Amino acid sequence: MKFWNKFYVTIFLFFPALFINATNYYVSNSLGNDLNSGLSIQSPIKTLQKLNTFTFSDGDSILFKSADTLEGMFWIKGSGNFNHPIVLDVYGGNDKASINGNGYQSCILIMNDEFISINNLNLYNENSHLDSLGNVKLLSGFGGASNSWGSGKNIRFGIKVVASSKSLKGFSFKYLELHHIFPSPTATQNIHKGYGIKIETQSDTTSLLLNTISEISIENCDISFTGHYGIWIKSIGLNNIDSVKNSDILIKNCNFLNTGGSGFVPNKSKNILVENCYFNHTGSSIDSRMWKRGSGMWTFDCKDVVIQNNYFKNAHGPQDSYGSHIDYGNENVVIQYNYSFNNEGGFAEILGDNINCGYRYNISVNDGYREDPNNASWDKKGKIFWISNFCGSGPRCPSTGTFIYNNTIFVNDTINPEIYFWPNIGDVHIYNNIIYAGSNGLKIPTLIQNTSNTLNISHNLFYDSSRFSFDIDLLNNAFFSNPNLINPLSLGIDNPNMYQIQNNSSAIGSGFLISGSGNTTDYLNNNGGQDYFGNPVSSFENPNLGACNGSNLNIFEFSKKKNISVYPSVTEDNLTISINNYIGEIETHIYSLNGTKLDLQKGKVISLTNCKKGIYILEVRYKKDIEKIKVIKL
Repeated sequence: MKFWNKFYVTIFLFFPALFINATNYYVSNSLGNDLNSGLSIQSPIKTLQKLNTFTFSDGDSILFKSADTLEGMFWIKGSGNFNHPIVLDVYGGNDKASINGNGYQSCILIMNDEFISINNLNLYNENSHLDSLGNVKLLSGFGGASNSWGSGKNIRFGIKVVASSKSLKGFSFKYLELHHIFPSPTATQNIHKGYGIKIETQSDTTSLLLNTISEISIENCDISFTGHYGIWIKSIGLNNIDSVKNSDILIKNCNFLNTGGSGFVPNKSKNILVENCYFNHTGSSIDSRMWKRGSGMWTFDCKDVVIQNNYFKNAHGPQDSYGSHIDYGNENVVIQYNYSFNNEGGFAEILGDNINCGYRYNISVNDGYREDPNNASWDKKGKIFWISNFCGSGPRCPSTGTFIYNNTIFVNDTINPEIYFWPNIGDVHIYNNIIYAGSNGLKIPTLIQNTSNTLNISHNLFYDSSRFSFDIDLLNNAFFSNPNLINPLSLGIDNPNMYQIQNNSSAIGSGFLISGSGNTTDYLNNNGGQDYFGNPVSSFENPNLGACNGSNLNIFEFSKKKNISVYPSVTEDNLTISINNYIGEIETHIYSLNGTKLDLQKGKVISLTNCKKGIYILEVRYKKDIEKIKVIKL
């Protein structure tokens, strides 16, 4: 997409470089002494308290001894520049160095400084904000109201970046572990206020101070056990100003596990790319200090956002708690090529006052199992699709160009999530989706309140149709035949590959054609060119229904065998080959679905232990015969 070109150039050129005037500072709790200069490996300083007396310059590096642990809050003073950022990293080994925030507000604080790169650190912060004498732990010289801002009494961070006096840019955080971030509160309303990383801007419109933070790259980080969000981008003081936004934000290859709230929440930001991340058990309740509610991620008042190739699993909570949802006030947000599994709230949630926002080419499995605690219709029960015009406490706000197309949704017999559209939600485009429901569960309720709505709902496949209580608007050009998904189990399989279609599927070529624009962000008229699995999607030929635009070998093609049987054909580890009236040598070649040979094994017992989840073809050779069998590794 065109708007990413500048972003990629900016972010990926932002690396440490040699700089003749740069200084390396060495820090080691195990070997250091605060009387040392810290300017060599042989003379490291010992504590963060000493390190906080330094002011750094562009190109400087602060290097922590591998596997050491330091306590307190490191306030980085000084800025780098585009070519020569200030760098935090480790030396003397491959293990991460640790900073225990030890009750201060943050392990690392960046305040009105920029071009800073932080790598290979382990950060945690859940100790008391009081020292052994009962005094509040504060940083000497730190500003804020009575200096209480620096205490971790009621709020806590792993890393906090603040722009209060000017706009900032140039932050790179890589290979970090942030975990167990909880405050030590005096009031119950604060118990959940722990955040892995917060990027915060503070503006004052009366003095025309409009601050933003841009060029943020967070990659290969693991964030877990936080009271609330994993990563939070928040702008304060810019209400009702739409033109000022943080920009150029990359979240890539990050893992979010057991966060008390959502994994990632951007606010008033633009040009955001979130990809190849793994969100699991957001909204966790595993610790009493957690918020206990949260979608994997959600956007609020953002523009030009691409959320793709992520896994969103096991979100929890009494509200929201979808895989990924679109809150209100957004423009050009696409959620595509993601796998959504077992999220309590549901699959797709879109609120009001949005422009050109929606979902395409995603796979959803068993999302929306939440039951309404009050047994109220159309309230908090889990949903397949939910579109509203909620936009805050004031009047409702319809959206423009809302879309949900070419998604594959699997619902097993144990759950019955709703499909629900509010009145006055604007123009809505729902087509080419496969919604597959097991045939033995409760009815799936649907309600499309089309008052003041412009609805374009067509070419959706519902199977087994007996499971659905259809609103009439869903029946326009609808299909009801079995789409022949590969998935063989009625409860579903936690594996997106199982939701491809077979080559005898009625979904092939049955979709509504999406074409007519060369603008890749014109999501209603540009189909993006590929499906969930990377298969091409034509701008001239009708697409398949669902998230798979290719077709797989028919799962029954290899079942027409005369002599061979395999048990079990769906396995987590081993399977056994049985050949009628034969006890001689057996040689089995194992292939992937694309024909790549993976292994050769001999004997009647075949191990798939080292194979990834997926479908494999066994080419079994015995005597002079060859037979092929398809098996599934769970």
